[in-house]
Amino acid sequence: MMEPDYITMVDPKPLLRSEMKHRRASLAAANPLAGEQLAGHAEAYFAAWPLQGPVIAGYWPIQSEINPFPLMQMFEDRGLLLALPALLPVDGGYRMIFRRFRIGDQLLDGPFDIRQPRDDAAPVDPDLLLLPLLAFDTKGIRLGYGGGYYDRALADLRSRRAVAAWGVAFSGQQLAETPSEAHDQPLDGIFTETGVIGTNP
Repeated sequence: MMEPDYITMVDPKPLLRSEMKHRRASLAAANPLAGEQLAGHAEAYFAAWPLQGPVIAGYWPIQSEINPFPLMQMFEDRGLLLALPALLPVDGGYRMIFRRFRIGDQLLDGPFDIRQPRDDAAPVDPDLLLLPLLAFDTKGIRLGYGGGYYDRALADLRSRRAVAAWGVAFSGQQLAETPSEAHDQPLDGIFTETGVIGTNP
């Protein structure tokens, strides 16, 4: 009797994450002012498309992530409220929530070398999330680090009301197609140093 052929399904994400980390590091080294350029494009975009809601959640950049603080400063200057993610220990892992933040606030060292607001900072539900990423495509699929914290937090928020999610990235992080799974939360668009990219689910 012949043995049946078995096809081993290999997850493409780990290798792609490694490749995209190297690519992003090269992009960051080549353009240290990308965050300021990105903020300029976003400001022009929102001048024509007003925000629906006052609370914007940014992030603290690590590794070679594009700096979102010029963009966050633009939002704060327009009178909008800022927040940052905070990881809370739960059941041997972490749960992502969002806490109120102002540019210049003192921050704490959180898990994974991420700076996050103090424990006494008020928790808030953002209306718009700015998400770091390793890769994206025009369908709004985002490749993150694999922890799933943003996807779970965004799914929870979206189960209760409309919440926008925008990637913040170098234009060179765009792929023709990004591997996806059923739990991946789609992006509404991506801010880059060369312009704003809309998504077509």
